[in-house]
Amino acid sequence: MRTRVAAVLSALLLTAWCLAQAAPPLSPAVPAPVKHDHAHPLPAYLTTEERLLPLPQPPRGVLTPPTGIIHTPAEYEPMDGLFISWQGYTDVLTQLTVGITTNDPAATVWVVVDNASEHTSVYNTLNAAGAHMSQVQFIECITDTVWIRDYGPRFIFQDGNRAIIDHTYNRPRPNDDAFNDFLAADWNIPQYDIGLTHGGGNFHLFTNGDAFMTTLITDENPGYTAQQIKDLFAAYENVNLTIYTRFPSSFDSTGHIDMWFFPVGDHKVIIGQYASSTGVPYTTTETAVTDLTARGYTVYRTPGWSSGSTHYTYTNAVIINDQVFISKFNVAQDAQALATFQAAMPGYSIHQIDNSSIITAAGAMHCIVMHVPAYPSDPIPTATVSAPNGGEVWYGGQPFDIRWTAHDDVAVTSIDIYLSTDSGATFPTTIATGEANDGTFTWTVPHIATTHARVKVVAHDADGNAGEDASDADFTITPNGPEQVLSFPLDTNPGWTTQGQWAFGHPTGGGGTAHGNHDPNKGATGTNVYGVNLSGDYSTTAGGPYYLTAGPFNFTGYAATTLKFQRWLNSDYQPYAYATIQVSNNGTSWTAVWSNGSTATTDSAWSLKQYDLAATADNQPAVYVRWGYQISTSAFAYSGWNIDDVQFWAVPPAPAVCHGDTNCDGRVTFVDIDPFVAALAGESAWTHAPCPWLNADCDGDTHVTFADIDPFVARIGTTCP
Repeated sequence: MRTRVAAVLSALLLTAWCLAQAAPPLSPAVPAPVKHDHAHPLPAYLTTEERLLPLPQPPRGVLTPPTGIIHTPAEYEPMDGLFISWQGYTDVLTQLTVGITTNDPAATVWVVVDNASEHTSVYNTLNAAGAHMSQVQFIECITDTVWIRDYGPRFIFQDGNRAIIDHTYNRPRPNDDAFNDFLAADWNIPQYDIGLTHGGGNFHLFTNGDAFMTTLITDENPGYTAQQIKDLFAAYENVNLTIYTRFPSSFDSTGHIDMWFFPVGDHKVIIGQYASSTGVPYTTTETAVTDLTARGYTVYRTPGWSSGSTHYTYTNAVIINDQVFISKFNVAQDAQALATFQAAMPGYSIHQIDNSSIITAAGAMHCIVMHVPAYPSDPIPTATVSAPNGGEVWYGGQPFDIRWTAHDDVAVTSIDIYLSTDSGATFPTTIATGEANDGTFTWTVPHIATTHARVKVVAHDADGNAGEDASDADFTITPNGPEQVLSFPLDTNPGWTTQGQWAFGHPTGGGGTAHGNHDPNKGATGTNVYGVNLSGDYSTTAGGPYYLTAGPFNFTGYAATTLKFQRWLNSDYQPYAYATIQVSNNGTSWTAVWSNGSTATTDSAWSLKQYDLAATADNQPAVYVRWGYQISTSAFAYSGWNIDDVQFWAVPPAPAVCHGDTNCDGRVTFVDIDPFVAALAGESAWTHAPCPWLNADCDGDTHVTFADIDPFVARIGTTCP
């Protein structure tokens, strides 16, 4: 029997450490990260147990930096507010929230909570503490830790609109790493993956574009040179990056620059001051002071020291508009730090918050907030269309979401939306007017045919100003949406080709006694299915791949081809067992559609699956689909594949337009007059479907207007080709 030693050993170590319920494995040899409760939060540094796990790796070869005018705001620029994640050190989070909302009436604190129950609890806590709750907004999204500086969104302005620069969090904490994806979708703003493993606390910058990090960034990205990393930050954030030597892990376990460096204004910075006996912390900071002074920066110093393996620092501070929050540790150095901040930042309100508890976890206040920059002041509203933005195929009669972002120095009061069918040369068709600026309008697409469609969004403000944006490139509208082209309910055997243990018939509900779940005892509908060993588990003798192959199917003229079927599958994971779906348009070369990956598949009920075959199957005369399995040495026995109710959906070929034939009987006669008159009222009033509204377009301009009357009359008596 196969043993998975690494997985078992790591899981035991993790269990012994946390004395909590263990999570299921993420992969054959990697235990899942453990999320602590708020009383025992994970630290900013990698725990001993996390060091057993591989660092998450960013995607490679798919990097697409933002285009246009890019500005990355410094933290001392105007801010709309801050993000915090309610995952520990809640006393510090509470003091920050109260301080911000009671002293800055324009600032918002966005609180990330796991669920509705925590939402209510945190609301009550902050309200009782005196926070102005009208300035507190909640985001329900599961995160692992409080350290949102390190995994949260780095905001840029792209042509005046917010966008997110995302990185791969340098901790094996998947919920944290996924937060930016959630936020980008929730706020409907673009996100760009910089392709680096990174922790956001290792970054500071000034409004002139000077940015600073430590060599932690090169240590965690060995596939890049320092210059390549600088080039990436220049491309994604339009900054000029300087990399200083990191503090050793024995002194500062994060290696982040925010533990000794704090920009306080244009060409002004506070840098920690360390005893010469500390070695690298001393030489690194003194080198930085010399460098920055030579560049024209004014440098202020605050104490920094290590005691009991804890790095104490005052530069890990939070600035938001005219307020600054700094640490106190109830030591003599607190007064010196306060005096330095007061001297460096005249006109700011300086608040001290006790960070004695959180600093032992290798972080302070800057580590548990992420800034949300305010939009630049501009009297003209700006708008950015994000969908449709080019390349999409939308179908007549079906709902699709038009998405945009728009802002103004005061407020966007309304949104108008228009359609072009001539690549944006004109926008004669009104989609909607007077819409709220909520970023989304669900549009039932008209039954027209064009490959040159674009959408324009116009944003209005109360001062009578307007700004607009249109799709960057053409998208396609087809008159009709996908429909079921082929259906195989498997009530009878369609005669598809089988290999190995694939068979057609009545499943018996067997298998699954040792691993996974049993087979079904009937189809999703009816009695029969195609399955692997309808009487129990698949054989664990190494062999295959074995396929169930369906086809050929003729999809000539069809678009957006999609496979749908009901699945009941139980299988070991790769590399022990492979479960796959493939498609071919010649029966020889095959394209992967789906595979089971590195976790076991354990279906206990029928579920509808859907896969896009368009790239291979569209407009092809001989399309094949096959379901496969392959068994390797040491595979566990599972009950295997079961499929039922196989369907193919696609957009059918568009019928030839017969101008003037408004009842679709193949001729233009006096009977077409009444429908033609109805068509003049517009597509929204058209009640003669499925006959296309554009059949009344007799002058070929893709619109039905009074200009079509004379051409219509001229066509009476003709027969459609």
